[in-house]
Amino acid sequence: MELNELGKTGIAVSPITIGTWQLGGPLFFDGKPDGHPDPGKENVIRMIHELGDLGVNAIDSAEQYSAGESECRVGEALKDRRDQWVVSTKFGSRIAPDNTRDDGSEPYTIMPSLEGSLKRLDTDYIDIYLYHCAPEIENIIEGRAVLEAAKAQGKIRSYGISTNNVELLAEMVKHDAIEVLQFSSSLLSESSNAWKLAQDNDLGTQVRGVMAMGRLSGKYFEKKPEFRSDDNRSDWCKDEDYTRYASLAECVPEGYTMAQTAIRWILDHVGCHTICMGAKNIDDYRAAIAAAQLPSLSDEVTWKLESIAVKLV
Repeated sequence: MELNELGKTGIAVSPITIGTWQLGGPLFFDGKPDGHPDPGKENVIRMIHELGDLGVNAIDSAEQYSAGESECRVGEALKDRRDQWVVSTKFGSRIAPDNTRDDGSEPYTIMPSLEGSLKRLDTDYIDIYLYHCAPEIENIIEGRAVLEAAKAQGKIRSYGISTNNVELLAEMVKHDAIEVLQFSSSLLSESSNAWKLAQDNDLGTQVRGVMAMGRLSGKYFEKKPEFRSDDNRSDWCKDEDYTRYASLAECVPEGYTMAQTAIRWILDHVGCHTICMGAKNIDDYRAAIAAAQLPSLSDEVTWKLESIAVKLV
């Protein structure tokens, strides 16, 4: 695959990034799922290796995912091939000892979180280090100083945030405290203000949520999904009628699947550098890689898709 320059970072990434929330196993808070069914560590490691052979070079995790297990699996998978990969991970959302949420990204928490991630990932450096829990406005400057110090020490190569909060992003841009933006965007929710801010300020972009939690995958156009009790969607989407999105199928171009159309629609955005995919199997990733190599959608197809999507929101 052809690599894209990640904004002004000087880092080159494949258009597809492996997301790892779904690869570490289940996690529960207050009896509610906040993770995914476990695909098995050996399967995860094998899939990461296969995707590397197919040209994928980017992978994203977080200290919270599966209470650190996702980072550990990434570290094991990349052993002896770390230099071939761009690794991003996130800080600020953690698991407390009593298995409750521990959210906080105050400046004094950054380095301990970083050291923990470096240990779990079994690496000396992280390419992209992102706020997972939004900083308070008054902490942006001090947080930047901590991140710059980590950068000077060679422990990170770039930093940024995972958020769709445009007001916060504007403040971070104002203080030169962001280089990479991870945000949610899909055919059902474009987040146009985030796209514009990223493009105007030459930020690297990692786009997540492209499948809209499976709504745009096409898998559930004819039947209601059945999510396991350890899948977060079993709680968040339990009352959702996924079949209502089937009207989008009439816009899918010949040679594309619905999922590939949704992926291609995001990749066609100016300033899109990479998509964080949450797939659990190699076949879905192969389809995503193929989508990155398909031609851009025509203006007519794009118009039809957007005309139907706006009615579904």
